[in-house]
Amino acid sequence: MAAPIHALVVGPVGERLGRRLARDHRIRRTDTPTTADCLLDAGPLRDRPVVEGAAVSPHVVLYESPETPPRALAAGADRCVHLTGDASADAATVAAVVRSALTGDPPSRRETLVRESVDALADVFFLFDTDMRFLAWNRRLITVTGYDASEVVTMEPTDFVADEDEAAIAAAIRRAVRTGRATEEGHLVTRDGEHVPYEFTGTALTDDRDDVVGVCGIGRDITERRRRERTLERRTDRLRTLNRINEVIRNVNGDLVRASTREEVVQSVCGRLADEEPYRFAWLGEYSPGRDRVTPVAHAGEGTAYLDARGDLEFDDGDRTAETAARTGEVVVAQHIADGDGTERWRPAALAADFASAAAIPLRYRGVTHGVLCVYADRPDAFDATERDVLAELGRTVAYAMSALDRRRALIADTVLELAFDLPDGSLFPVAAAREGATVDLVGTVPNGDGTSVQFYRVEGVAPEHVVAATDDTCLDAHVARTDRDGGVVRVTVGRTLADALVDHGGVVDDLHAEGDDARAVTVFPPGTDARSAVAAVEAWCPAATLAARRERTRDSLAADGLLAGLTDRQREVLRRAYLSGYFDSPRANTGADLADSLGISTATFHEHLRVAERKLVERVFADGSPEVG
Repeated sequence: MAAPIHALVVGPVGERLGRRLARDHRIRRTDTPTTADCLLDAGPLRDRPVVEGAAVSPHVVLYESPETPPRALAAGADRCVHLTGDASADAATVAAVVRSALTGDPPSRRETLVRESVDALADVFFLFDTDMRFLAWNRRLITVTGYDASEVVTMEPTDFVADEDEAAIAAAIRRAVRTGRATEEGHLVTRDGEHVPYEFTGTALTDDRDDVVGVCGIGRDITERRRRERTLERRTDRLRTLNRINEVIRNVNGDLVRASTREEVVQSVCGRLADEEPYRFAWLGEYSPGRDRVTPVAHAGEGTAYLDARGDLEFDDGDRTAETAARTGEVVVAQHIADGDGTERWRPAALAADFASAAAIPLRYRGVTHGVLCVYADRPDAFDATERDVLAELGRTVAYAMSALDRRRALIADTVLELAFDLPDGSLFPVAAAREGATVDLVGTVPNGDGTSVQFYRVEGVAPEHVVAATDDTCLDAHVARTDRDGGVVRVTVGRTLADALVDHGGVVDDLHAEGDDARAVTVFPPGTDARSAVAAVEAWCPAATLAARRERTRDSLAADGLLAGLTDRQREVLRRAYLSGYFDSPRANTGADLADSLGISTATFHEHLRVAERKLVERVFADGSPEVG
């Protein structure tokens, strides 16, 4: 048995530690330096005459605060022992250090390396027994939490986590004891009250009899991981939103292709949107600029009562409404109806319908507003930037479909609105040609697809070659397409045409005639067209234009029957250009190869389009039930 060691104790060593040292390790107190084998110092190093006068070696300093060892060693201490608060464990450590110091055996390189490695960890290291008392930890715990060693030794593991995470961490400790290992996330709370997200992993420690005696493990700061996860979640949400809205757009586009009336379009759009989460209600209205009011024409979903209540409200410029979207041409969003600016007037009705956010999407195509689409969701912040962009694109698609249907109505409607305009602008080809003495009639227009169009004018009274030479500065290109004894046809390439100005209002050019100093264009629009906006569009195209006449009239039966309705745009273009270029004349003014080249297609493709178009026209004329022709 090892001989007893007599230790001079000059600081407050606890009674429990003293008893453990004496009983378990035969280290006993002595009163005088001369009878002491070593000095146990647990007090301040300053103003200690006993220490200064004691010729005792080794000098072992017991400490709780991590700031103590550097000062102690600098003052002459031989060894330093960290006290954990566990008398049994502390006594064993002190005894081992004292005996090692007395025999001259320093801590092994392996022990030092292990300790330094644990302290160098970027993660928190901990070790506690089954009574939840900390036995060991590394510097990282002190650095992160701000607690010193004397405080840590009095705390339990759950004292370091947020209140809301305490139950989960306690359950994880029990799970580690029961199964050998457990991992749990929670917020580590610092001395200053800061909450830091951490992932704790604990492993059970067992003795020779496989009894669990403690738990050791690490705590890892997962702040950056949480940030990445949130970023990924946001991206996933955006992608999910984009896929959802794109699916709606695909369905709506399919409906638009099949739709033959505005009513079908607007009802389809509302129905598709109202069926999608988190939307509850959708309505579509037509905008009247004069009244600055959007009038509902279709709706779907749960919100009819809201729409009724909205009809009784008066708005001003500060309100965020469908009218705002119509005026500005921008998507207007109210992310928080309950407390958002500009929602005060319509808020009670919206909240009564359980609406939490809303968006108003202008249906605008090429500068013309065809209406406004309004969508309501049952949660706040339902319309992020991605969703707003996609809805804006949907609005443009719907507006384009409405514009196309308006043009079709203008082509086949029995009753149309006719607006006649005088065009005194000499920079226009027909006006300039008429001033050269020619009689000029527009016989057709074919878009090129690049922002320019080819127009064909019948010129009589003056040689077509003279007209081309005299009007060179009125167009991008002009040349004689064909001649005859009365004159001929001039092919003119121009930029924006009158037809382009009318297209967004559903209008078409029915006739354009110029003679002498007079030039008049007759245009037709579908019934119900806002004449003022149509006139404004023509004046924007030609500032000198003036409205000469307005009337409603019935079109001839052949046009009303929609003879060309069965042709595709390309077939119509090929057929029109062939006719206007004299392809059907005898002899032909232009060959199929000439026309194919002007269209940018092969000769075979030109003839294929032409044959299909001719067959469709013949079928339409001679189909069963059609009136006899000839």
